[in-house]
Order: sequence, then structure tokens, then C-alpha cells
Amino acid sequence: MPEVIDKVAAVLTDALTEQGFDLWDVRYEKQDADVVLRVLVDRLDGDINMDDLVMLTELISDRVDEIQPDPFPEAYLLDVSSPGAERDLKRPRDFDWAVNKTVELELKTPMDGEMTLTGTLVSATDEAITLEVVGKKGKRTQVTIPMDQLKRAHLSIDQDRILMTDDDFAWAIEKLVQVSTYRKIDGQKDFVGELTEATPEVLVLADEDGQTIEIPRDVVAKARHTNTF
Repeated sequence: MPEVIDKVAAVLTDALTEQGFDLWDVRYEKQDADVVLRVLVDRLDGDINMDDLVMLTELISDRVDEIQPDPFPEAYLLDVSSPGAERDLKRPRDFDWAVNKTVELELKTPMDGEMTLTGTLVSATDEAITLEVVGKKGKRTQVTIPMDQLKRAHLSIDQDRILMTDDDFAWAIEKLVQVSTYRKIDGQKDFVGELTEATPEVLVLADEDGQTIEIPRDVVAKARHTNTF
């Protein structure tokens, strides 16, 4: 119910700012048989902690109880928590905060056949946001997405998957990988490129110039998928 969210946000925004906190989001939603008022709060500076959340739960409960007339059609549970590591980005200042961080965008229509994009947020305006993305062969490019094409935007955790088994390498085909070897191949021991083939005997990578290199599996010290090169 948008009117509930608006009224709660109206009474909490300034009150939290005065205490050094930012009201990140308010959600009023069903959870199983319960109705939950979820208030997401972060510190304006530094990291929020459990003591903060305990104090804020009491403050927020008192402020919400003061809203007149009562906007809640039924009893609800109050949940006060941090926005989390994959927090949604909605407000202009959310995007400003996320500049130079890794974000994931869900699109309303495909872009180059993709419905999601992950990359470093370069800039954001009222009309569009610009991401730096890493292509399959490690080449960095910037793409601009109109704001009206965004279905959802949120912070993304960089998680580089370690590749060890045949299933891991099958999953990583056509993805960017980094491979380190026990001995030098053509004078080097570290390689980054698109994994184009993986057999029990060899890995085949293509670098950003389209050159391929074959790496015997028995000399691979470590291999991982990465989006950060």
C-alpha cells in the first residue's frame, strides 16, 4: 500500500537523519501469514551495527505509533534492518553513493540480447546511468542505459567462482576466466581470456585480441571465473 509507505517515510526521514542515519527504504508486504513493515536503515557515515538496530527499532516503533490517523489496516510486524550487501538502488542519492561500485541492472527490454548487466557504475543522472562492463575477452567498454529502461538496480557482490571440476569448466565456457600455471607457457604463468574450450586434457582461452592459447590441465595451479579484470 503506497500510502502506508509514504506516511512512514515522511515521519522517519528527518528523525533518522538527526540521529546520523539514512532511511534507505520502507516496505510493507506480506510474509507468509503475517504483514511486515520492513524499514531499511544505514549510517550516513560508517557501518551500521546490531546496537544501532536495537536502538533504531525502539525509535522507529515510537515514531510510527504516533502517525494519526492510523494508516495500518491490520496488525503488522516491524522489522528494522540494514539494506544489506545487495541493496536496491532507487533514489538519485542511492546511485550517487554507488558510483565506482559494482552494480547489477535488470532491464525491461534486452540490450545486445541480455536482460541483465553487471559492471562498475561510472555515473548516473536523472535520464541515464553509465556502466563499465567487462566483455567475454576481457575488453572494458562503457554502456549507457536510459533510466526508463531499468526494471531494477542493486548493488552486486563480486564473487569470483573457483574452477576445479569438469562441471565448473563447462559452466565457465564463453565466460572470462583467469588461469595460473605451475610452469611458464610462452614465457608467462598468468592468463586471462574467454574460455572457449575445456577438455580433461586442455583449456583453450581467447584473449581480447582474439589470440588463442592452449593450457594443459596438468599444469593449472588455479583457475577462476572473474568479472573484475
